[in-house]
Amino acid sequence: MDGLMGLMRRVAVVVACVPVLVLAGCSDDEPSEPVELPSLSPSAVGSASPSPSASESVGVEELPASEVEPEEFVRAWFEAYNELVLTGDGSRLRALSVETCGTCESIVEAYAQVYADGGEISIADGAPPVEVISLETEESEESSERVEVRVVNKANRGSIRQDAAGDSEEFPAETDTWGFFLTTTDGFWRVLEIGIE
Repeated sequence: MDGLMGLMRRVAVVVACVPVLVLAGCSDDEPSEPVELPSLSPSAVGSASPSPSASESVGVEELPASEVEPEEFVRAWFEAYNELVLTGDGSRLRALSVETCGTCESIVEAYAQVYADGGEISIADGAPPVEVISLETEESEESSERVEVRVVNKANRGSIRQDAAGDSEEFPAETDTWGFFLTTTDGFWRVLEIGIE
């Protein structure tokens, strides 16, 4: 049984294929092709500590990009992702993404379906589903309104019951690297696409 990273990798690599954790049908034997993402080149390394601009009452999606560091925005995305994993509620994750982000929508739909079918996901020891280990920002040579944030993160171990009638299956902890391609939309950061290595 694959863990949360296995699920996410399948969503990001082959968006049309529903993740193996959620529904049967995708196997480890299927060839994977990388998602085509905008070309960005490294020029800056960002700080891993969040900026003091965001307050508890206002989400980073509501603050102008000039007041939010890309790393802070991606950390907020992971908070929304963790909420989605534990509840099936993807409303905040959608608010952090452009409408055309196919990977983002596939992620939301995959987890929402588990809960719609009466399933649930539990993470061991009260840990969050995914924890950020490090972040690094690479700015686009073409536009200051586009950046890539590469994130090393750890999906914690837990279990999933895919529907009301199913048995719980355990999955292990796993560490992976994700690439978040951010763009500004009407002056606000949004996730344009996600690639998982």
